Amino acid sequence: MKERKLELVAALADVEPKFEDYFMEENINIPAKELKEVIRRHTIARTFCPVFMGSAFKNKGVQPLLDGVIDYLPNPKEVENIALDLSNNEEKVVMEIDNKKPFVGLAFKLEETQYGQLTWIRIY
Repeated sequence: MKERKLELVAALADVEPKFEDYFMEENINIPAKELKEVIRRHTIARTFCPVFMGSAFKNKGVQPLLDGVIDYLPNPKEVENIALDLSNNEEKVVMEIDNKKPFVGLAFKLEETQYGQLTWIRIY
């Protein structure tokens, strides 16, 4: 366990100067809140990529993955999504999260499988 945490600190030391000191001192007694904050900031900046392993079939590692999505990825209100208004000369429109506004979705992938056609969508 100690070796794995030191590997995490080493990986974070590549992107976060403060963690260089932790790594050089082999200090793994870093508060979980600080670790999560640094991982989240660098994940959103795309300078660090947390990796989770597990199996949905055997229900191993599913909960840590879902916790990681909540802890490290931006929520929809933190990201600006832009759509093109086809009825208005493709003018850019910023998508807002509001249940009172009309439905907006994007079908971004169509896939033919043994079960029929699957459509991957993002709902705004």
